[in-house]
Amino acid sequence: MNGKESPEEALRIIEAFNKLPIDKKIDVFRQLSAQARNDLVESIPQPQEIIQRISEEEMFFTIKELGEENALSLLRLTTARQFCYFLDIDLWKEDMFHTDSAARWLQLMATIGEEKTLQFVRSSDPELLVTMLSRFIKVYTRNPDVDLVEERDYLPVFSLDDTFYVEFVEPDCDEVLKSFIETIFVWNTRFYFGLMRELAFGIANESEESALKFRRARLADRGFPEFEEALEIYQYLHRKTLSDSAVLSGPSDPEEDYASLLEYPLKTVPVGTLFQRSMDTITDAAEKDRLCRELAHLANKVMVADGRDPGVIDELYGSLKKVSGYINIALEEACGESEEQAADFMRAHHMELLFRRGFSLILDVRKEAQSLLRECQGGVDNLGYPLAGLLKGLIQPRPVFSNPTTSGETSREFEYLEDVRQIRRMMKRDTLDDAWEPI
Repeated sequence: MNGKESPEEALRIIEAFNKLPIDKKIDVFRQLSAQARNDLVESIPQPQEIIQRISEEEMFFTIKELGEENALSLLRLTTARQFCYFLDIDLWKEDMFHTDSAARWLQLMATIGEEKTLQFVRSSDPELLVTMLSRFIKVYTRNPDVDLVEERDYLPVFSLDDTFYVEFVEPDCDEVLKSFIETIFVWNTRFYFGLMRELAFGIANESEESALKFRRARLADRGFPEFEEALEIYQYLHRKTLSDSAVLSGPSDPEEDYASLLEYPLKTVPVGTLFQRSMDTITDAAEKDRLCRELAHLANKVMVADGRDPGVIDELYGSLKKVSGYINIALEEACGESEEQAADFMRAHHMELLFRRGFSLILDVRKEAQSLLRECQGGVDNLGYPLAGLLKGLIQPRPVFSNPTTSGETSREFEYLEDVRQIRRMMKRDTLDDAWEPI
């Protein structure tokens, strides 16, 4: 729907959509923009049957594209696993708990309603609840040897039980936190007392360490390894190693579950590249879904290795663009311009191996550039325009293609084998600027 239909036309569209089998509904959902997805779930009955078939990563990408405050309808429908994934990404920055993000998510839950709050409480690690609440409240208990009337002069005002008294250390969040605590108290008094006891007498640092440990374990399954492990994607890979590892995949396993939609990596692949064109030739849904998952997990690994924030949509786009570029370079080296060969090559190799091969080609030309610079009097700036700019981008710890000849563009990720070839052509001594002087 585009918002221009009459009420009668809109009703007919919704009725026709509701008659579709679930797999066809998912196909429609797959093609929609983030805003259209949000509009759809607001318009149809029982949208949960669609949302529960969407992968955690796909829902996260959709909601981040909209902005959480503009995606309340989608957030309200998210499953516990989807919501847990959002918080695993957003509540931590470089393995440190982020209080501002926690405050924002508490406000979002309060806006959505008690049902979302209880879903979060029931499905979260108790250690995460303690870690989150300890940033906003301090919990005190009364002294049984002191008269309550007298002791109330020294205790915080807020209490639901005359046993635990809560001081709100972030005044801007006190009403949201009161509602949050009251919801837990009404839902399960025993759980409430255990939580308050931990906040009053527990060790906050131990709870945070445990919460981080559980979060790391969950994200490891989504392609977010520890930093040292993530760096393995930048290890050099010879072409022969890639060829020796080739094992063409067999027919898709009909018993394997590819129901959870994960579409967003394909939407970020640059149009017109060999990578994009060869992906379009793959019609087997299970095969394409497998490649999408490999792309998503590889981009997550890149974010860890490059120190990017996975909760920022532009950082996610940037990682996916980098992944797509290096894979495209590897495909162009191995397959020329043949889309069919490139599709077979992708079927035969894990996306991470293709990424490493593409990066290795850049490492090769960087090694040649470093050799050139050792012979160059005056350093890189003495190489003249445009080679100096190209090599400055190339010799960075994370190389970029820096081409000042491109109007309005200073640097970008490597995307094509031609990027590598252009640098090699420029480094030939017979084409160097006169400013180059051998030692």
